[in-house]
Amino acid sequence: MVEIRPSRPDEAQAQKDLWQAAFGDDPRYIDWFYQCCWRPEDMLLLLEDGKLASMLALLPQTITLPGGGTASAWYIYALATDPAVRSKGYGRQLLLYVDEFLKQRGADCVTVVPAEASLFKFFSMVGFLPGFFTRKVELLRSMTTAAHPEDKVEPIGPEEYNEIRRNALEGIPSVLYGEDLIRYQEGMGKLSGGGLYRVMVGDFRGCAAAEYLDKKSVLFKELLLPPEHMPRGLAALAAKMPGQRCFVRTPAQWDGMQGSYLQPFGMVKWYDREKGALWGEETQGYMGLGFD
Repeated sequence: MVEIRPSRPDEAQAQKDLWQAAFGDDPRYIDWFYQCCWRPEDMLLLLEDGKLASMLALLPQTITLPGGGTASAWYIYALATDPAVRSKGYGRQLLLYVDEFLKQRGADCVTVVPAEASLFKFFSMVGFLPGFFTRKVELLRSMTTAAHPEDKVEPIGPEEYNEIRRNALEGIPSVLYGEDLIRYQEGMGKLSGGGLYRVMVGDFRGCAAAEYLDKKSVLFKELLLPPEHMPRGLAALAAKMPGQRCFVRTPAQWDGMQGSYLQPFGMVKWYDREKGALWGEETQGYMGLGFD
């Protein structure tokens, strides 16, 4: 028998075990999620004969719409199925359950970031459409310019990071996060040797979220500086953070680095038809972190 329901407070360890089995993530990352973000009522479980078989987390978001206004959104995260019971359609069943669950909460839409390119097709089969894009560039450190001595990179906390982030994204259709999710990103970065940073280019203040992929490569999950300031900002970051290779993600509209390219990032399913029409099919929204 299959049962789908929200989690209970005493079920965290079984979920952590499933997360580890499905993704193989470092237990420190899993524990950090449960410390920062876990709310039992926002975790949906699918049980097969009483045993946890599949699950997903719902994380709150606010989406700024083209032309002004906002939409209430929930982000599907950590969709995991026990490897022993895959190919039974449990992930799809959970996703269909999400729709009624969130509609009852009055949500305007739901979002997701496919973990790999092939999953865009999977999510499209349950009603998701491309809605969020990122501009990405891959550089060797030797390709960055020399840092200007007046430019500064300093670690900051979630509150200041979120303030800079929201100011930088004003007027861009984008996802805004609560401070608890920015704190989650801070911890993910620190566990790898990175973190959250204020980036000062002259008198202009921007921000960057960094994670090390390995000892030689760093991912700037978002670099929020106007295009004209990006080369200097990246040079300052390269001087601050050692490594041979860097990967940089910025909003789709900000073509500030030579060799950058546009890449699909996230998908959306609208429940509110009017807000979905305002978003439209051509909007290249910015999600940024994604916590991937």
